Amino acid sequence: MKRIAGFTLIVLLVLPVQVEAQFSIFRKRSSADRATRDLEKRQRDAGEQNAFNAVQPMGRGSDTQRDDHLWSSETAYTAINRTGNISITTPSRLGIHHKTEIQSMLGAFYFVPNILVKHRWHTGKQLWWATRHGVYFPSNGLTWAQKRGFSSVIDTTISVSQVIAIRNELIVSKPVGNKLSCVPGQPFLIITAGLALDYSSTLSGHNVKPIDEHILGARSTALIGDGLLIIARIRADAQLTEDMIVEGGFRFLTGENSISDVIEHHAALNYRLTNNITVSPGYIVSFGNLGNSNPQLYPFFDLTWYFGQKPRRHISLFGRN
Repeated sequence: MKRIAGFTLIVLLVLPVQVEAQFSIFRKRSSADRATRDLEKRQRDAGEQNAFNAVQPMGRGSDTQRDDHLWSSETAYTAINRTGNISITTPSRLGIHHKTEIQSMLGAFYFVPNILVKHRWHTGKQLWWATRHGVYFPSNGLTWAQKRGFSSVIDTTISVSQVIAIRNELIVSKPVGNKLSCVPGQPFLIITAGLALDYSSTLSGHNVKPIDEHILGARSTALIGDGLLIIARIRADAQLTEDMIVEGGFRFLTGENSISDVIEHHAALNYRLTNNITVSPGYIVSFGNLGNSNPQLYPFFDLTWYFGQKPRRHISLFGRN
């Protein structure tokens, strides 16, 4: 009987302590939950909380990257309507349709007036492909070089006729995505191949010899109006950091009446100064029997301003374009 009474006494002493401890835990949790709910309510009232993502503040997202930072004008990507970029030494572009853009090399426009149209025919998870078509007129540049006595480019004693060159190009791009990325459809690497056929002719005959200089000489057939120029290329654009992209590639050029077939290698580092401005220092190496040396190294620089709305996700969440 004494044992039963002792056991009962222990239970009566210990049980309230345990119950009190359990209720204390619930009270602490309840206080924490109530504080969290109060904070969320204040954020909602102030318009600070993102209703779609509770861990990200409402308003402008922290990701300011644009698709066209990585998808350059030389890829199968096309700028969306009323969006594009203006560049010094690479093609500038303007979207005129959700699958069509116009391009121009503005830095060379005075010497070689040019206009191109690129249309994207297919957008898929594996491959994108587009075609680019245009026309350019090299005569202004030839006349300018002639007046300044650049005899290695053109004979200063001949009469320059109007040269018209037409370009048709196929462009295929392979985006490589990052499975760990928080942004669906945003690749970190794009591999692009292109094949261009440039055919040029003159309105009236002129006796212009092929250009014996790197860069210009590789394109001599098209620049002097002397037949077909074939350009095959491959390049890669890779995202290194949020503000830095590296690009590089090779280009093979052969013409009906060029002095030499040429291989060019280029590389550049695209750094984003602001959300809409990038600078791109780099280099070009030309391999071919042109000029006084082989190979020949040239510095490269580009400055680009992006305008229009921030393009995003050509492919929907469900894989439809």
